[in-house]
Amino acid sequence: MSVDVLASGAVCLGTNVVCDGFVPGYAFRVQTHLHDDHMAYFERSKGLQDLFMSPESFALLVAERNADLEYRTNLHPVPRGTTCELGDGFRLTLLASSHMLGACQVALVLPNGLRVGYSGDFGWPLDEVIEVDELVVDSTYGSPESIRHYTPADAEHCLISLVCERLRYGSVHVKAYRGTIERVLHLLGGDVGAPILATRQLIREAAVYRNHGFAAEGLVALDSADGRAAVRGRCYVRLYSKGDGFEKEQIEGTSVTISAYMADRMDPLTTYSDWAYKVALSNHADFNGTMAYVEATKARTVVTDNTRNHGCELALAIKNRLGIDAEPSSNRLGPRWR
Repeated sequence: MSVDVLASGAVCLGTNVVCDGFVPGYAFRVQTHLHDDHMAYFERSKGLQDLFMSPESFALLVAERNADLEYRTNLHPVPRGTTCELGDGFRLTLLASSHMLGACQVALVLPNGLRVGYSGDFGWPLDEVIEVDELVVDSTYGSPESIRHYTPADAEHCLISLVCERLRYGSVHVKAYRGTIERVLHLLGGDVGAPILATRQLIREAAVYRNHGFAAEGLVALDSADGRAAVRGRCYVRLYSKGDGFEKEQIEGTSVTISAYMADRMDPLTTYSDWAYKVALSNHADFNGTMAYVEATKARTVVTDNTRNHGCELALAIKNRLGIDAEPSSNRLGPRWR
């Protein structure tokens, strides 16, 4: 096998390209997206490797991190659907993965002509799917028990209805991961009849989304005069994302967590009390979507990411249900071919 996932979560494609991690001696890093669990050792990579990512991910990085990123010569935005020559005979293509803004699938042609790839985190269905000989696939929802019996549209309608209903009783506080929180804004903007408040950092991120076609209008800075007036009036929606202190603040009003983790498979809404809820709005494919994705890649061999949930279960299901050779990742400390 020419692909593997190490104990650090770094995804190795061949002997010189790593995705979402750092491996000493590897010249190239591909950043599939910007969730924290995929950003391991980014600062080390920034100093020692050439980094490739989508233009959208690059724009989000510049908005979040220090100003030198925009001017570094070893960070390379790659338009999705185009083929980039990395050097040493490697040819890279990125395709959208429908997970968050800028998130990509990775297809790489090795110098010997072998096509290898990594799904990254992905939603389903997708307009385009990489076609490879060897595939590393995300296993977050790789268990046959991880099948949702409702559609993404059902979850979206549930969220909008819940927020509108709870605003009758006061403020609503919505916590979600990066990418998902902008999807929440996309859904709620203009439809809830109340100001939507956020930190200035989240507003900067939302501006990147808006520049790339998302409806992200109408956010009010929490520390602005309008924001303070809305808080006093207690009829507003507050959005929380990375670093915004949802777990530390005393919530006045209704709290809504956006997550499909440990959610009911039959109903997108989990009710904890009259003032606390969870909505299973997810940007991850479920088990059926994962199996459909693997089949669509036409891979002959598959490595499931066993540093996450369900890698062993997914490998067994791929073998038994699709007849494709599959095994969980080695989770070694270093590449097996070195």
